[in-house]
Amino acid sequence: MSSLFLENNQIEVVNTFDELINTCFQGTINALVWSRNLVGDFKEIVDKLQLKEDITEVFIEDLLALQLSEEGQLAREIILADLQLLTKFGALPSLNLLKSYERDEEFDFISTDVYSYHVDRSPVATDTFLCTYYGAASDILPNNQAI
Repeated sequence: MSSLFLENNQIEVVNTFDELINTCFQGTINALVWSRNLVGDFKEIVDKLQLKEDITEVFIEDLLALQLSEEGQLAREIILADLQLLTKFGALPSLNLLKSYERDEEFDFISTDVYSYHVDRSPVATDTFLCTYYGAASDILPNNQAI
């Protein structure tokens, strides 16, 4: 687990999906992390999927159509189980294969695309779940490092 999680008092680490959906933000906590060690070959899935655009949505049928090794099948089972958990919870999950995000060229003085550090916030309580199965995950900047 990243040392950022251990020293960052705005993040709480949970161990299960039930904890993730049932833990409320309190005090300085503004992010929950479900840290888990996933088994399987997620790279095999990425390599076998067809990237159609910079961001390609992957559907369950796409995953099921892949001919995978035993390790690839384990990875696929995890993804499908996660999609099922999120759907049962009432979320509308989507799975995307990313080549790159489009850079924001509209503003010279401030970048608003996802390449820049940005604040995810909402004026109403809402749940947003981000998961990375393969590749670099999102960075979480501690509040005390933000200007």
